[in-house]
Amino acid sequence: MRRKPRSIRSKIILALLVPVLALITLWTLDVQTSFADAAALRDGYNTRDNVALPADLMVAALQVERSGSVQMLAAGDREAAALSAQRKATDAAVASFRDLSRKYRGSGISADITRARIAEMNTTFDSLDLIRAQIDARSVTGDQVVTGFTGIINVAFSVTTSTASAGDPLVERVLRTAVALRRAGELLHQEDALLTGATTAGRFTPGEYKLLTEVVGALRFQLPTASSTLPAPDQAAFRSMLGSPTFTALRAAEDQVIAAGGAAETVPITQDVWKAMFNPAVRQFYGFLANGYDKALEFSRAERDRIVIRFGITGVLGLIAILTSLFLSIRIGGSVVRRLSVLQTAATDLAHRRLPETVQRLRAGERIDVAAHTLRLSLGNDEIARVGAALGEVQRSAIESAAGEAAMRYDMNKVLVNIARRNQSLIDRQLEALARTPGADAAGERPAARAEQLAVQMRRHAEHLVILAGSARSRRGLGPEPLARIIARTANEVEHAERIEFGPLAEVEVPEPAVTDIGHLLAELLENGTTFSPPDTPVRISAHQVAEGVVVEIEDHGIGMSASALEETNRRLTQPQEFDPATSARLGLFVVAILAAQRGIRVVLRPSDGQGITATVTIPAELAVPLTTPVAPVTGASLRPVPVTRRSDAARLVGMAGRAGRGSADRTAAPRHAAEDRNV
Repeated sequence: MRRKPRSIRSKIILALLVPVLALITLWTLDVQTSFADAAALRDGYNTRDNVALPADLMVAALQVERSGSVQMLAAGDREAAALSAQRKATDAAVASFRDLSRKYRGSGISADITRARIAEMNTTFDSLDLIRAQIDARSVTGDQVVTGFTGIINVAFSVTTSTASAGDPLVERVLRTAVALRRAGELLHQEDALLTGATTAGRFTPGEYKLLTEVVGALRFQLPTASSTLPAPDQAAFRSMLGSPTFTALRAAEDQVIAAGGAAETVPITQDVWKAMFNPAVRQFYGFLANGYDKALEFSRAERDRIVIRFGITGVLGLIAILTSLFLSIRIGGSVVRRLSVLQTAATDLAHRRLPETVQRLRAGERIDVAAHTLRLSLGNDEIARVGAALGEVQRSAIESAAGEAAMRYDMNKVLVNIARRNQSLIDRQLEALARTPGADAAGERPAARAEQLAVQMRRHAEHLVILAGSARSRRGLGPEPLARIIARTANEVEHAERIEFGPLAEVEVPEPAVTDIGHLLAELLENGTTFSPPDTPVRISAHQVAEGVVVEIEDHGIGMSASALEETNRRLTQPQEFDPATSARLGLFVVAILAAQRGIRVVLRPSDGQGITATVTIPAELAVPLTTPVAPVTGASLRPVPVTRRSDAARLVGMAGRAGRGSADRTAAPRHAAEDRNV
């Protein structure tokens, strides 16, 4: 199926709409990205308050309970009360974590991971109850307690690690560094738990000493490396802290304990000495980490401000650009479409109304001011305006061509009329000479009758040129004439007038201006009937009155016409067109159509009842006025060739009854042609 072509309007709208939609799409994506970044920063505060900080508090409580649990195993029931109080503090931290983690509102993949870690953390609390039961039953060793609590704490660290993801790389790096340092701090607490138990018991178990050496080795490796991702100022401060006397003393105590070996009967330092070295170092370490989240949030606030500024610039400017583009697109597109619509309307009006009317007026002989009728459109000064100007030039050229053609036609018509008038003058002089020819034959016919009849036909054919030229043909000075006399005179002008039979003729009178035209029309139809019918058949003519005027019927018994030819002929008789020289073989048809159209007469051809054609001529009532004085009837016996010298001699044709006479028996008809080649 062929697609309907798009209009210029739709193409312009499409051309302007594509870049505007692209701009709107880019602006929408930028706004969405800005809102997503802002939402990520908002989620960062929610994550800190509901997950990260509660998890850190819970880890700190578990670390204290771990040291207390190892100490109770080494000291006996005297530390049970302190451990019980710490367990309550741990349970409160766990409950707070569970409650606040339910309020977590993160989004994205990292949020899904955080929720999975929180769910894992909630299931790990069951192992805490198991460890506590084993501690109360004294069925575990100190290193097993440290390992059990460390496993729970590692799950908590996985929660805080999952929360370290952020939209800004710098913020995410600060958060991950803080988590890594807290994991290093967890090694300090593991070391404290092992040494607290050993100093309380006064010795190491084989498992405790081995685990202590592993923890110290991991601690000395992770502390320096954990700070490698810190910003340069913070990294320098952290290294300065590790080189401080506090951490130097702590490392000296660690070296002393490890150097003594696990097989020693006693630990080389007391619990008080250990705590005096450990506690300052831990406070200094966590003091450094205390503002880790705050620094990350400071970065977040800076990032939020940057996003707001970016959104303020790109969003507002982008919106202004979109609105400006829409305004310009609508204005420019509307202007182009409106001017194209004006151009289309003007071109359509030019093609269907202005140019045909102007050409018709030119052909009618009216003089036209070409400049005044040239199309002028005010469309600016661009390509559309130039198309409008070109359209005006096309109209101007068309009018000038039509004017030239009309002028040539007018001049040609003058030539035709001049030739026709000269021909008519010569024929009239010939008729006058023939009328003066003396003598008559035995039958009563003058020898020049045949020549007179041919001269009358020549005059009628000469009048064809006058009709084609549109010149006046009115019969002046003779007044109206009865239709019967017009028919009688016309029949005498036909070459084979002796074959014409008369039926009833209506007693009506034809006004003076129409006498010549009706006679010319009937003569053409009568000649057509005699020419295209056998020489031994009559051609009958009759006239009778009807409601709308008078109907004249001319019936022959010739070869007839095919249905298609008859239909085409009737169409030409009803709707006369401009004369085409290519159809000069049917000149009579064109003359009859012009005369009928000018006088309001309707001419229709139809098949006769037997064979041949019947021409029906309907003369309107205003051209067929009823007579008050009857006219002598016209019969076939009243016809014979008579001299007609000039137009004024037409009156002498009235009342010719009694002078009949058929032509010679050896007269032959004109050559017969195909049915489609009839003159009419």
